[in-house]
Amino acid sequence: MKIESAVLRRLGPVPFWRGTAKCLDELQKIYKKAAAAAAEKLNR
Repeated sequence: MKIESAVLRRLGPVPFWRGTAKCLDELQKIYKKAAAAAAEKLNR
């Protein structure tokens, strides 16, 4: 399990998602980028 998306995994699949890609996969990409940006800001 990825730390960035632990909350998303606990919530489960989004029932209204209509995209061609999996919602969780797409949100994990966003969470990973946000976590990296936050870590970079904190390390300055």
